[in-house]
Amino acid sequence: MTEATAEIQRAAVIDCGTNMFTVLIAEGKGATWERKHVLRQPVFIGQGGFQNRSIRSDRFARGLDALQTFHQALGNYNVKHMRVVGTSALRDANNGTAFAEAIHRQFGWDMDIIGGEEEADWIFRGVAQTLTDALVRVLIMDIGGGSVEFVVAERNDAGAWQSKAALSLDAGVARLEEFGKPTDPLGAAGEERYRAFLENVMEPLEAVISEHQPTALVGSSGSFDTFAEAVNGSRANVPYLQRRDLEPIDRQALQRLHSRLLTESHELRLKIPGMAPARAKMIPLSSMLLMHVLGKMAPTATVYRSPFAMREGLMEAVWQHLCTDASDQTN
Repeated sequence: MTEATAEIQRAAVIDCGTNMFTVLIAEGKGATWERKHVLRQPVFIGQGGFQNRSIRSDRFARGLDALQTFHQALGNYNVKHMRVVGTSALRDANNGTAFAEAIHRQFGWDMDIIGGEEEADWIFRGVAQTLTDALVRVLIMDIGGGSVEFVVAERNDAGAWQSKAALSLDAGVARLEEFGKPTDPLGAAGEERYRAFLENVMEPLEAVISEHQPTALVGSSGSFDTFAEAVNGSRANVPYLQRRDLEPIDRQALQRLHSRLLTESHELRLKIPGMAPARAKMIPLSSMLLMHVLGKMAPTATVYRSPFAMREGLMEAVWQHLCTDASDQTN
């Protein structure tokens, strides 16, 4: 089947994250797809459940409510092909499989609860679609609610990007909030309280950075969308779904933003340009994580925001499978 003669198809990926549930709907012909619609719902499914390793009943219900909204969106777009994944909070919770079973009963969807290394691999596959020849070796960072994923990616002589090391560390912002109970504003003293914990939990990352010496840090969507807009402005002339390029973020400006996030209250943080209301509460912890990682990298290392994340990595796989099935049916 050639792209010219192929029919328009649609597919969806649903990411049930610890803080945010997200659905990505893509549309295209042949092997080429574009993001058609992205919908996010702040579920905070891990809230209050890290210590006893469970999804609370109110979070359980809120998660299903969010998926009901996604179900309606998929119907509106007539999506037949999809994949649903769950990440850190669901893989840690004793009732994570019960949530997956509830999804199957209510919507007929099979949810894969993926491990941390697999999550990191899908993040790499998503972000790699935006990496350029101007870079050689990068550290990809994805700040989640339950965990933080890192991948060292390197461009080989043929120009293809390869994963050289991957880590999933239990230092997500919702986990940090529940165990650390930070004040608002966090303040320098609050940041200092986390220092020993971060040095301990991030020790494997320090070894990876020392071994591979990445020259750039590429943040995967999420919190990095907020960092980029707060530093660079909204770029309203480029619709979000059309963004495929890396966006540089000045390190000194990030440091100034970090100082602001430490000292301003939640109410003031809501007024920062580009601040999504659902992120305002935990963004100081995200910034603290970013500053900790940059402190382990060379002072010359550059910082970028990628508009792609795990969902785009999963979509590429879903789309290729869809194209293979379509090709088989025409042969």
